[in-house]
Order: sequence, then structure tokens, then C-alpha cells
Amino acid sequence: MRTEPLRTEPPRTEPPRTERLTPRTSRTGPRAASPKLSFMYDTDGSSDPASEAPASEPLPATAYAVLGILSVTDEELTPGEIRLRSEFAFRHFYWSPAVSHIRRELRRLLELGLVAERETTIGQVRRSQVYQTTAEGERALASWVAHGPVEEPVVVKNSVLLRVFLGDKAPRETILSVIDARRRQVEEDIREAQWGRRRSAELGLDQQASLRFPLAVSEYKLRSMYFELGNLSQLRDTIVGFDTEGFRQDDTHERGAVRHRHSDLPRRERLNA
Repeated sequence: MRTEPLRTEPPRTEPPRTERLTPRTSRTGPRAASPKLSFMYDTDGSSDPASEAPASEPLPATAYAVLGILSVTDEELTPGEIRLRSEFAFRHFYWSPAVSHIRRELRRLLELGLVAERETTIGQVRRSQVYQTTAEGERALASWVAHGPVEEPVVVKNSVLLRVFLGDKAPRETILSVIDARRRQVEEDIREAQWGRRRSAELGLDQQASLRFPLAVSEYKLRSMYFELGNLSQLRDTIVGFDTEGFRQDDTHERGAVRHRHSDLPRRERLNA
């Protein structure tokens, strides 16, 4: 049976494109400003996010989270890199979207002209799209921060507390093991946060004025982790205390006798005397 010889020449590669990123434009001419973004501009086309309230909210919060990662890091990022940055930045106070979700938001932002993309070479053969915010995207982000809804409820989903809440359905030792596993996880998160804190100081990031707010939130997250660790310890002690019979047999401390004062007067009369 005749077979074709294997190719031995290296694959053809092209140098990465170095042109300036530009937002996607229509084939029939420059892209007109989207009516969905009309709330971000004055009638003369200038923006004033601090003084003009938005007339509508066309983008979900996750889209602004993607914009925010691109803006704060001031980098060109692939969807996978956005995922990694958001996982580290958001994981203790906001959900980190999957790469597929990030790609959908990037397509939406690209169509609106809020991000720009270009193709780049990673390694020798792999090609990928990288994204950065446009001036219009920065204005949209500033407008959302200034005028975003403040009445939106904060939703906390803690599966550990949910299992403890339903702890009567399982052995007490199982519930304690769930709490212990969460404590170990929080301790590891604290170690990672402290490492990141020291690394930021080593790189001088704590001296950059543009990173003051992200670093302040990082300190907030670190404090909340220490608080959670203490709360979990107290929660564990409370559940251990449910075992009153086991406590009666606890001989870790000597149980001394309680000697009451002797008196001819009843206790109530003694107190009122």
C-alpha cells in the first residue's frame, strides 16, 4: 500500500502583526456610534460620566468586569489571560466567568467599539486574539462606575454554610469535616493573598496611584478571609458543644467541687438583705 512521505519541513509562520489595535468597522464605512451607548455622551459627542446619569443599562455587570480587567491591568490580554486575572482579582467578592462567557462578552464589546482586537503569535505557531480597551470603552466603564445601580442586592452563595445549616441530616463528624476542609482552604487563600501582597510591594505596585483602589479592595478581601477563619473556628466550637454527653466525660480538665456558702437565710433573702 502506497503512503505519502511525512513532511519534514517546519511549518510556515508569519511574524506577529504590530499595527495599532483598532475597533471593528463596517465594510460600508466607519462604524456609527451605537444607540445603546447614547447615555454615555453629551449631545455634542463629548462624554461627561460624572455629571450625566445613564438613560439605560445595555451591558451586564460581567461585561464591565471584563472591561475593568483590561483597564486596570493596562494590558493586551487573550480571553484565557482575562480569565486568570479575573480569577485572582474577583474570586473573593465576585464570580469569575468562564472563558466561553468571556469570549461572548468580548464579541459584544467589540461590536460596540468598547474593545479592540488584533491577532498575535504566541510561541512559534500558535496564533491568538488579544484585546484592549478603546477610549470609548474607558468612557463606558467610567460611566457605569459613576452611575451603576446601587440598589442591586448582594448575593452570597456559601455551600459550606448551606450544608451546616442542614447539618441535622448528617453525622456531626461529617459536618465538622466540612468545616475543617473550608478552614484549610481559607488558610491557603490567606497564604496566597499575603504572597501577592508582598510581590506587589516588591514590584512597586503599591506606589502606583492608578492601583490604589484595586489594592484597597485586596486589603478588604484579606481582612474578610481572616474574619471568616475566626468565624469558622467559632462555628466549629459551637457544633462540638452540641455533644453534652461527651463533655460530661471530658477529663482534659479537673472538675473541682463547687462549695456554696452556708447560711440560715434562704438565698433570696440573702440577696435582698
